[in-house]
Amino acid sequence: MLTEAGIAVVLLAVTTALTATEPGRTEEEAARATAAVAEAQRSGPLSLKVPFDTGGQDGKGTVRLELDPGRTGSNDLHVYVKRPNGSAFDVPEVKVSFTLESKDVGPLPVTPSHIATGHWTASGVQIPMAGDWKIAVTVRTSDIDQVTVNKNTKIG
Repeated sequence: MLTEAGIAVVLLAVTTALTATEPGRTEEEAARATAAVAEAQRSGPLSLKVPFDTGGQDGKGTVRLELDPGRTGSNDLHVYVKRPNGSAFDVPEVKVSFTLESKDVGPLPVTPSHIATGHWTASGVQIPMAGDWKIAVTVRTSDIDQVTVNKNTKIG
């Protein structure tokens, strides 16, 4: 009789513990909801502003990069080059590359097309995985003056 009472107490304790825990599917749904909220917090394009100085005459300015949607997969890249006074700067050449050093990926080169004064664009820029990417922008202001500036940012 003592053995049966002991088994009954153990079964009662196990049943009480199991009724207090969430089912596995509920925890999975909560994890998916948390991931969706984290994804939704990132709205709009990734925007970076980087100053440059080629060292030559009329060689200073700022490059603004916009990566839309700024996540893994296909993105649209817009590059805007401005003079120190804020006006559009039509430089002869702009190149961009993406490197994920932690995974030994890249550099992934992008040569955007010039579409307007101080504005270049590239469609279908592929970011293969999330991580802390180094974005290198090369700006050429004359036949001999150019500089590459780097900026690290999280993508994905």
